[in-house]
Amino acid sequence: MTTPAPLTTPLRDPGDLIAAVPHLLGFHPCDSVVVVLVEGSAVAMTLRADLPPPQHTRRAVEQLLPALSRQAGATAVVVVVGGPRPDPPERLPREDLITHLDAAFDAVGIRLACAVWTQAAEKGTPWFDYWDLGSAGTTPDPRGTALAAASAAMGFVTYPSRDAMVQVLAPAPEQVLARRSEALDRLVAESQAVPPRDAARHGRALVHQAVTAAADRTTPLADEEVVLLAHALSDPWVRDASLSYAVGEHAIGAERLWTELTRACPPPERAEPATLLAFSAYLRGEGALAAAALERAQQAHPGHRLATLLRTALESGVPPERIRELC
Repeated sequence: MTTPAPLTTPLRDPGDLIAAVPHLLGFHPCDSVVVVLVEGSAVAMTLRADLPPPQHTRRAVEQLLPALSRQAGATAVVVVVGGPRPDPPERLPREDLITHLDAAFDAVGIRLACAVWTQAAEKGTPWFDYWDLGSAGTTPDPRGTALAAASAAMGFVTYPSRDAMVQVLAPAPEQVLARRSEALDRLVAESQAVPPRDAARHGRALVHQAVTAAADRTTPLADEEVVLLAHALSDPWVRDASLSYAVGEHAIGAERLWTELTRACPPPERAEPATLLAFSAYLRGEGALAAAALERAQQAHPGHRLATLLRTALESGVPPERIRELC
């Protein structure tokens, strides 16, 4: 789920919408079903899921219902990207999926306005209408749209694929992580005698200093800095207080710091900056990045409570505005 940057120009046909999809999601999808929900003249929400096997179509659509039910009264446009080898215009892939989605929309009070198929959300790729096989066209260059410029100006990044986006959070080499893990063990042992309140106050100050410096810092964090910050964020009071950086003047610097620490910290401490990154991305409407960060958090610390709560909110379609109130 994503809540995108506002569209700044009208969409004249499905090709314009397909060109917008990579920027609405944050990456170019493949073998996906994308649901764009529109309220008035604004995009309210974008949902993406992998194309399910035909025998699991009904179940996959049911998993979207919690998010869809929050958008009663909206209008939906569905884009199927990729899938089995097509034979357009006589037959398009995954007509069963469109049928199940149409029934689900009707059940929650959403009107399906259009459903189209395309092989890829790329310049010049043909698209076809499921309901009107005579209606077809080609997709304009996604990089040349007004939405692309607006997304870039707002700090959004559009990745060539979801894998490329996830790779941004790839952990540091194993030997580096092992070295930092040993240093963390020593620091934890040395800190046993420090009163918890003093440790939390010191950790909070350390994180604040790192956040304020992150926006302009051009060199990576040193081992000692990573270890100190990982230890500080392992205190739930420090971690929870750091959620507030997702709004306000330090939001950009904080997200850069959480991204770097997600790569730099060993498990299980990696879960804390990864969860903070997920929270920040969620508030900005970048659901795909939030989901990727939550995957890193739960890999580092299975059952992590805050990560689990955020994943539940994301999968249930809780609007970012509701989450923002936590800050």
